[in-house]
Amino acid sequence: MIDLDDTKIIEQYDKSNQIDVMINWHSYIKEAREQSLKLDISTGFQWNKNKIDFGKPKNIVICGMGGSAIAGDYLSQLFKNDLLIPVIINRDYDIPQFVNENTLVICISYSGNTEETLSSFYKTLVKKAMIISISSSGYLETFSNQIGIPHIKIKEGLPPRTAFPLIYITLISILEKFELIKNMDQDVNETEQLLQNLAQEYSPEKTINDNISKQIALGLFNTIPVFIGHTFYSSVAYRAKSELNENSKILAVCEELPEQNHNGIVVVDNPNKALNDTTFVFFRDIEESKSIKVRIEETIKLISKKTEKILEVYPKGKTKLARQFSSTFLIDFVSIYLAILYEVDPSTTPSICSLKAQIRKKANIIDKLKREINSKL
Repeated sequence: MIDLDDTKIIEQYDKSNQIDVMINWHSYIKEAREQSLKLDISTGFQWNKNKIDFGKPKNIVICGMGGSAIAGDYLSQLFKNDLLIPVIINRDYDIPQFVNENTLVICISYSGNTEETLSSFYKTLVKKAMIISISSSGYLETFSNQIGIPHIKIKEGLPPRTAFPLIYITLISILEKFELIKNMDQDVNETEQLLQNLAQEYSPEKTINDNISKQIALGLFNTIPVFIGHTFYSSVAYRAKSELNENSKILAVCEELPEQNHNGIVVVDNPNKALNDTTFVFFRDIEESKSIKVRIEETIKLISKKTEKILEVYPKGKTKLARQFSSTFLIDFVSIYLAILYEVDPSTTPSICSLKAQIRKKANIIDKLKREINSKL
């Protein structure tokens, strides 16, 4: 088996230095915070002879795919009990029928060229809704600048999924701009400092004995991980599944409590199916409600009758934002070390690139959108 304490082997497989990107997440939080707070929505924008002004939204739709969309899930779950308006995460070419001039639509594409997001962007324009866009470059930036739509440009040159802190902190700042949530300075500052400290704990130089991220990676190796979250950790479980898909190139599953107790738990009832090749990972929290705490503990009791491969991941940090981020930070490191164990490059995603190329070739959505938008400028 690969020795995770051999930094030369890690460098051999981590060709794009994704670990270095992770180590710098704390600086991305600071960068995103400073950049997004400069957002100016005072003048609105003009589109197809219509003036769109920014008022207090009655609902929010966040459009994106993959690593660009997951920040929307984090946002909606973290502020579920604070927001007085609905937040919908839209992963599609189309947008919800209810979108109108009272809707704030936030279009996110790290590359700026995600065709589903560009399609949603155009359909939002047709609906005359308020729009803000986020990207590192691409057509989303170009179209936004041409029309005058407020656009937040984030750092270029990263694997899109590693740009998570840039996107998530930007979304938080946008909600503050519209006075939909409280000021988050203290939460953001704590998160930034916490990730800076944790980066040293999870770094390749820290040996397995002192590095929980390496230990978890070894525990997940040659198993099918099932990540189980709850409340604002449900999105963490989904990201964990996605990161192991993209970085580690393996099958992974995510579940959400209490929903898992109404279906997924029944896998333990099959006497002819062993679960020895499955590892269950529960995201815990220091402020779990009694109902969630009991559910987790009773679920673990049932699963333990079928397998001993059960892990419980506890967050670090005081604020909910810091705790949500610290669990995510840990699992992202785990996914990279797991990729090394499988002897694959965590950054490359050839199947995604191939699929996108074929879709562009056969559907040609972006060229159609360019013509539609340019005809109305």
